[in-house]
Amino acid sequence: MIGPDHVRKWRSDADYDRIAATLIGVIAVMAAVLAVVHTYRSLEATRASLEASRLAADITGRIGTVSIAGNLGYSSDEAVLYLEMEGQDRSIAAAQAEDVGAWTVGQAMIAASSQLRSALAETQATTGGPPLDPYASDLLSTSTDDFNAELAEQSRQMDLAENAGWHDRLAFLGISLLALAGVLTGLAAVLRQSRAGWFALGTAGSIVGVSAVLAVLAMV
Repeated sequence: MIGPDHVRKWRSDADYDRIAATLIGVIAVMAAVLAVVHTYRSLEATRASLEASRLAADITGRIGTVSIAGNLGYSSDEAVLYLEMEGQDRSIAAAQAEDVGAWTVGQAMIAASSQLRSALAETQATTGGPPLDPYASDLLSTSTDDFNAELAEQSRQMDLAENAGWHDRLAFLGISLLALAGVLTGLAAVLRQSRAGWFALGTAGSIVGVSAVLAVLAMV
């Protein structure tokens, strides 16, 4: 005949096994969820980081291009002004000396400076096409507002990368804790219903609870 002590023991063993089995199932489900979150957040951080790097390179290119173009434009304007002034000086001197040949040269220099000024203005106002491609023209036409907008977007992408990286680390920490909980649950299954077994099972459950909190934080 089966006594009450044996019945209580069987029921306790069944409860113990049920708790351990449930804990293993929860660990498996949470590990799968955290693995997906970890992958998604990692890709999100990488994508934002690459975009921030691309924008930084583009901003650097725009600064260099605008600076070089500005220096060249200043030198060109200076050369045009020098040519015009020299032509005027020649014309004045030729008129005083009644030298028709020198006056003609002076007038030709003035006309050349005017044509050169028009050509430079047209080149600086280009919007693309030969000999410049659309990207090079876009670099040359960069304004202060364009710089500010691109800097703001780069800052936003860096914030996105940092935020996604933080969530990714939370997910990875949750996965690591679940691995520890899995080991403790396996140990509890070996120890069976004993003080050490219940301690391992309780500790594993606590770790799973912490992992659940990390999972929520990683997803929001």
